[in-house]
Amino acid sequence: MPIEDYLALLARIAPAAHDGARAYRQAWVQRCGRSLTTAELRVAMAVGDGNPVLMGMIRASHLRDAAALASLAAQIDCTRGAR
Repeated sequence: MPIEDYLALLARIAPAAHDGARAYRQAWVQRCGRSLTTAELRVAMAVGDGNPVLMGMIRASHLRDAAALASLAAQIDCTRGAR
């Protein structure tokens, strides 16, 4: 499934998750220099309690906390993948 389709589904069922995932995706590209795949995003959302940075970005998006989003974006670890 293309990542845009996955994000569109998130927008329908959980707008905050959609916004956080989009922010995570953008930060991932800026920090890691490559696109985040749909599979990587799905793993980050679903494995265990979810990727802590992604979960934090979802919360920050819900709260409209730009400072927290920026701080979390700086914590993305490209060496571990999206997990």
